[in-house]
Parts: sequence; structure tokens; C-alpha cells
Amino acid sequence: MIAQLKEEELFACILRNIDIGISVIDENGLFVYYNETMEKIEGIKAEEVIGKHVLEIHTNLNESSSTLLNCLRTGKRINNRIKVQVNKHGEVIYLVTTNVPIIKEDKIIGAIEYVKNENSFGELYDYLDKKHKNHKKEVKEIKDKDIIKGYTFEDFLTIEKELIILINKIKDMALYDYNVFISGETGTGKEIIAQSIHNRSQRKNKPFIAQNCAAIPENLLESIFFGTDKGSFTGAVDKMGLFEQAKGGTLLLDELNSLPIYLQAKLLRVLQEGYIRRIGGTEDILVDVRVIATINEKPELLIKGNRLREDLFYRLGPIYINIPPLRERKADIDYLTKVFIKRESKSIKVKEPILSKKVKQYFRDYSWVGNVRELKNVVKYIILNSACSEVVDIDYLPYYMKNNLIDKKIHDLNLEDLDYQDKVIEFEKVIINDALKTTKGNVSEASKLLGIKRQTLQYKIKKWQIE
Repeated sequence: MIAQLKEEELFACILRNIDIGISVIDENGLFVYYNETMEKIEGIKAEEVIGKHVLEIHTNLNESSSTLLNCLRTGKRINNRIKVQVNKHGEVIYLVTTNVPIIKEDKIIGAIEYVKNENSFGELYDYLDKKHKNHKKEVKEIKDKDIIKGYTFEDFLTIEKELIILINKIKDMALYDYNVFISGETGTGKEIIAQSIHNRSQRKNKPFIAQNCAAIPENLLESIFFGTDKGSFTGAVDKMGLFEQAKGGTLLLDELNSLPIYLQAKLLRVLQEGYIRRIGGTEDILVDVRVIATINEKPELLIKGNRLREDLFYRLGPIYINIPPLRERKADIDYLTKVFIKRESKSIKVKEPILSKKVKQYFRDYSWVGNVRELKNVVKYIILNSACSEVVDIDYLPYYMKNNLIDKKIHDLNLEDLDYQDKVIEFEKVIINDALKTTKGNVSEASKLLGIKRQTLQYKIKKWQIE
């Protein structure tokens, strides 16, 4: 009878009943298979997993620490890796995993993970308990992963394929003791990258000094950078500058383009000659510092506008890094939103809110001028503002985002064939509709919000048949 079963039916029966957890991801890191045993081991249903990225499901992992993604990237098999992790129910579980790449015509098209937990190994739990006496500490590190002094590459969260490739390149470049130049908009994570480079370099046990160049009063710029000698001017004392403070380590110059051109010239000289001299001093002091500089605008525009010296730009190489803005990382918008909601809800001990489809779509279309930093703050606002609501709609967004939505609706109106008066009416309809939506249909509150009389608003609602 069994011989009559089709091969697919036979394998389906085996996969359903085998006591090994099996999951499969495609070339983009998305789950395409997740068997029943894996559901039991990790406490997650297959429907919650299929179609999702590995890092969306396992938010405590990143591209480096996930063996499944490492297998996918390298095409190398990973055998019997022992892992300690916390499942969805907050339980500590011990796992042994094997990862196998799926290769077709010399191309990696996916990866398989085989998982067994301690209940499948008999005495393995006791063995692990004896061998890993510090397992409680490891578990605590997993649970408290967010509480880290100093950033590492694991803190830069992304599931964008191109950005993951870039981060892996930066990890390799960090080992070489060259200066680094990072460009990217405010809030994209430039300081995370800078500190991660330091923590991965040979200078990691030396100082990491970060200075926002825009925050220094112009009359103190030179003394802060190069230090002072006692007696050089009234009230002067012997004081180390930034370069001396960072001796042997890394100096991060954030928003370098805020420095006046004359000081950029002096900075260039330090990088060329390797020495500084304190203000009022007579001795040259050897500088042993790796400099990482960041800017929040495009370097070519800064150079053209005479706000960044071209020779300084080249001297601060040869490692040049550009971090793309969040609006160009659509997959990361969904992923980071989920991560931040989970973290912030856990932090203040509230139930995780669910974003409506409309809010999710608006997040994908929104410009995110403040990038990841803005998204994180918006998530905090939503959680505080929707404490008693299970589903978050547009009404729960910060006021400036709702105003932006109105502006977008007005911008998207097709007004080409309308005369002036009809254009004004269409504008008003959009504004009134949104005011009524914000106040949940309360005309009195909507009139206050719009700054017009209640009777005037009622007249317009009736005249233009606004629901």
C-alpha cells in the first residue's frame, strides 16, 4: 500500500512527523517552509513565519549572528552548532542546529536549518549544564542585548540586502588602520557605524572620543581641538585637546562640515604631518589617532559650496562610506517598526499595538527626514498615545505627520481643469475631512481645530455633502 504513495506525499508525511525542526529560507532570507516540530520548538506558528525575513522573526539576532543567514551568504554547511536562546514564550531553550545551503547550477538559492532541542538528546541537557557554567550569564546577555555600552555592528539593524553587503565590507575595512569618511543624512546611524569600526579595530581598548563639531563655540574651536598651555592667555591652564585625549584610539568628528574652512586647513596639516601644538605651546606632540569624520550632506555639494575642503576630503580616506536614507530602504521600514514596537512595549510593560494597513502603507510612503531616529521616536509616541487601543490608525500619529498627510492629499489632487474657486473648494474638502476624522466626527471640536465657527463648518459640510 505504501508503495502506491507518491514521492511528494511520502516526504510530506516524513517532514510532518519527524522529531527534527526543519525550516527553509529562499535567497532573500525569507521563510518558505517551517514544519510542525519547529513550531513546537520555537513556539511560533508557521503562518506567522512564512514569507517573513529571518530577522523579522528572530529580532534578537542580526545578519552576523544568524547561522542560517551565514550559511546562505557563504554557501558553507554549518554542523551541530549549540545555541542557547529565548523562545517566544520567554523560555530558555538549548538547541543544536545544522545549516545546509541549497545550491543549483553553482548558485545559492536558499538554505535549510535542522534543529533539535534538549528533549531530543537524552542527557545533552546535563552535558550542556556542566560544560557551560556561565549559561545564565549568556541568557541574560540575550535578554538584555539592548543594554550595551558602546555600539557594535550588531546594533545596526537592517534586512536590506545591499546594505547588509555594505556592512560586511565595512567590517573587513575596520581592521585596517585607515581614516574613515562617513556620509549620510541625520539619523541614519553614522555614529553606530563609527563606534562599531572602533570596537572592531586594534584600537578597541583605547579611547573613543566623539565630538559634534556643530556644538563648539567658534572662539573655543582651536583650544578644544589642540589644547592649551598655561600662561598662553589670561586664565589659560594646561589642558589636553581632542587629539591628545584620543591618543592611541579613535577620534570621531561628527558634522565635520560645520567647522570653519580655516580650522579645516589646520586639521589637514595635523593629518599630513602627524603632530599638533597646543595653543601657546612650543612643543610638537605626536598624534597617534584614527580619525573618523561624518557629514550629513552630499560631499560634492559641500565642496562646491566651499564648506568642505576638497584636499581634506581626500585626506580623510581611503575608506568612504555612504549610508542610504530610510525612505530608500522600504523593507527596513517594516522591519525596524516591528523591532521598535517590540522593544518599547516591553520596556514600559504594555501590550504591543498593531498598526493598521493604512498606517503601514503611510510609513512606506513617508519621507522620514529624521530617518531611523525619527521612526524610533514616532513608535514611542504611538505606544504612549494608543495605550488603550489594539489597532493603531492614522489618528494616533504625531500631529506633524497628519499635517504631512493632508499636504500629500492636496498635492495629489488633480486640479488642472478647475478654475480658481473650484480649486479652493477641493482644498477645503480635504482639510475639513481630515479635521472631522481627527475629532471622530465631532463638529464642535473640528471647528476649533480649523479655527472657524461651528455654524460655518456645518454649512460647508452640508453644502459639499461631506460625510
